[in-house]
Amino acid sequence: MSQPLAHICVIGAGTMGRGIAQVALASGHPVHLVDPDEAQLKVAGSDITARLSRRDPAAPALVKARLRTFTDLTQTPTDAPTVVVEAILERLDIKQAVLRRAAEHFGPTCVLATNTSSLSVTAIAAGTPDPSRVVGMHFFNPVPVMRLVEVVRGLQTSDEVVDTVAELALRWGKSVAHVRSVPGFIVNRVARAFYGESLRLVEERASTPETIDELMRSAGGFRMGPFELMDLIGNDVNFAVTQSVWTSYHYDPRFAPSLIQSELIAAGRFGRKTGQGFYEYGESAERARPLAAEVKAEAVTGATRVVLHGSDDQLEAVLTRSGLEFGREVGDTARIEFVSLGSVMVTRGRSAREESARRSEPVLLLDRCLDPSTATALALASADAALTDVVVALLDRAGIHAFPMADIPGLVVARVLSMIANEAWETAHHGVATPDDIDLAMLLGTNYPIGPFAWSARWSTRRVLELLDALWSSYHDPRYRASHALRAEVQTISHDGLG
Repeated sequence: MSQPLAHICVIGAGTMGRGIAQVALASGHPVHLVDPDEAQLKVAGSDITARLSRRDPAAPALVKARLRTFTDLTQTPTDAPTVVVEAILERLDIKQAVLRRAAEHFGPTCVLATNTSSLSVTAIAAGTPDPSRVVGMHFFNPVPVMRLVEVVRGLQTSDEVVDTVAELALRWGKSVAHVRSVPGFIVNRVARAFYGESLRLVEERASTPETIDELMRSAGGFRMGPFELMDLIGNDVNFAVTQSVWTSYHYDPRFAPSLIQSELIAAGRFGRKTGQGFYEYGESAERARPLAAEVKAEAVTGATRVVLHGSDDQLEAVLTRSGLEFGREVGDTARIEFVSLGSVMVTRGRSAREESARRSEPVLLLDRCLDPSTATALALASADAALTDVVVALLDRAGIHAFPMADIPGLVVARVLSMIANEAWETAHHGVATPDDIDLAMLLGTNYPIGPFAWSARWSTRRVLELLDALWSSYHDPRYRASHALRAEVQTISHDGLG
């Protein structure tokens, strides 16, 4: 293992730059912070000192001893091994020029790291004297809090340079996800499905932002729903990332931007920072609450015999939580049968109408949830009013709010999570990152409740593939094409007799 480099030179004293400088200082490194704006440097120094002082009363003295600020890169000393981390404007020509100057100033031993979130590390490196010394070191905001660093290998980045910055990130208390330089890296690529498919559901008028957010939190286990998160990030920023990834992948439909979001931007509704986005903000603003279905408690008490066919953890959990007595029968298709009324199934990607036609009986579809033992909301779809009343009352007894949806294929949580998982499989298939690093990146970089590969395994890859194929059959839209790697995994498991 190489020795930790003594000096860190951070170029750019904005939010990201000062965050990087802070974690380096906290880990004992001498730090040189460079920014042409002297006022910005003073603010950064005060901010870093204040933040570190919350944890260590001796921080002011330590910052004074370890942090030096410069308005010109050429003023920085060159007498120690140095890692340069640039955190400046997301423009290729500017990043190339700054790193080229850094390479010339510090000489052939320095490591040149870019904090770019959207530009090609290979392209940035091409503008420097030695591309092998350039590597991506993508931090997440706020840097002192977020634990993930994507270490991004350009086409010519050396193994030694990759190892150096990975060891450095670990020294700073970060977790490292290794990734090849492709548009969006891991997080900004895989996360597009979280936003994009949710927006697609609203475009189809399947539901509202309020209801989808509620379902993704209470059934999907996410800390924030997609629409409130887009408002927090800024719809302008979120849309720009989507647009960049979409164009970089030659307009692949999987990454297509949403007209709904572009209309918000045209109206200046960027989110929290403008007081309006998908939601209204401000002291007098009242957020619309999603409306759960009305519960008719007598519906379930008067229901006929209940039978659980086959095996499905979610269906069994709903029945168990409700306290309703039920029988069991062996069956290939997992379903709850309300004898003489119809059947309840977890979505497999088809509409309730299609499932009803296949079974020649009324069918109600439940959305998938992350944890059937704790979920407090579920989407459902059915064209049969009597069966819907019974299931809404059943869910209420189980402590679950029911949200009837338009009868669309895949419903909400199952559809969004399957699209996230599919993109993760495709990312691994192309050798961008390993499944373990992808799961790590999505857990720590976006605070997902579970990594996409872990979720695929929990639900089963066969079910994920079945849902995607059903979406493709319904829409004939290439955005729903299943990853070859996912299909191969299912075929392998089936061949081995495991699925």
